[in-house]
Amino acid sequence: MNNSEYERQFTSTGEKLFRHPEALRRFREEGKATPIVMHIMPTSECNLKCSFCSVKDRIHHETIGLDDIILPTVDFLKSLGLKAAIFSGGGEPTIYHDFERMVNEIHSRGIEMGMITNGTLLHKQSISVLEKFKWIRVSINSLDYLPKIRLPQLKNPTIGFSYIVTDRDTTTEGLLRIRDLARRMAVEYVRLLPDCAQPLDKLLAKHEEVAALSKSLGAPFFHQFKVHKTPEFCFLGYFHPVLYCDGNVYPCDSLVLNDFENQQFKAKFALCRYDRISELYQQPVRTLVDPKKMCPNCVFARQNTLLQAVLEGAPIREVSEIKHENFI
Repeated sequence: MNNSEYERQFTSTGEKLFRHPEALRRFREEGKATPIVMHIMPTSECNLKCSFCSVKDRIHHETIGLDDIILPTVDFLKSLGLKAAIFSGGGEPTIYHDFERMVNEIHSRGIEMGMITNGTLLHKQSISVLEKFKWIRVSINSLDYLPKIRLPQLKNPTIGFSYIVTDRDTTTEGLLRIRDLARRMAVEYVRLLPDCAQPLDKLLAKHEEVAALSKSLGAPFFHQFKVHKTPEFCFLGYFHPVLYCDGNVYPCDSLVLNDFENQQFKAKFALCRYDRISELYQQPVRTLVDPKKMCPNCVFARQNTLLQAVLEGAPIREVSEIKHENFI
């Protein structure tokens, strides 16, 4: 598999939106949005302290409830067409006190699930629960902090690794160790990318380094070219809303990158409280935030520009089947 095909299948390039033509037509013709996938960040607690953590300056919140916040939000969005959910942090999702019941309840509703995890606690979870996921991405930087992690052998989920290349922690020895583990476990990919929380000129230079590194390591490594840019409008949050552990709904999971000095979910970006999300979808679509004032470092500019073009009448092109297409 070449690099572009890895990106197409296992990252958010925007192309998967075209696998949902009915939602795009409704968006353009009726001015109404359809949620396709939601992000659930159930806790701000984590058992590691990674130097590059996207929410490294987060304020710790009380854990949100499953029955009173998470499931009612899932049920409402499902009534509008929700197809999938992603668990991540916030913190480490497997620390959530009701993790297994959360997975079982959402799976019972016919919702596909994916998870981003540091992998350190996966061996403590029920195999039958983990088998309910479509994919699990392990942030394998955990091996920069621990001598080893125990990863269960799973049959159903696509298992992949993600590794952030940093000046502080990355070593050739460490990368070879990750390659050996990836090949031994037969994971489908190892995504390499630099820390996006840096000015664009420095980020572009780092991407050149990471691309060369990925090529030298060979399969199953691939390099994701992820950069920030300011779009004109913000629409993605209608199709991919984020329920954060403070009980608010946000327009994306990467808005923390808009302030490199204070990376956390800030109230000014909140679209609404969880119990007012119906109001968000009852109104005609509009830009969710003003990117020019609030989002200098948007990493979803491509998706937002694509949605803007559709809204303005661009053709909804046909795209061939893509793995995990509900995870736009």
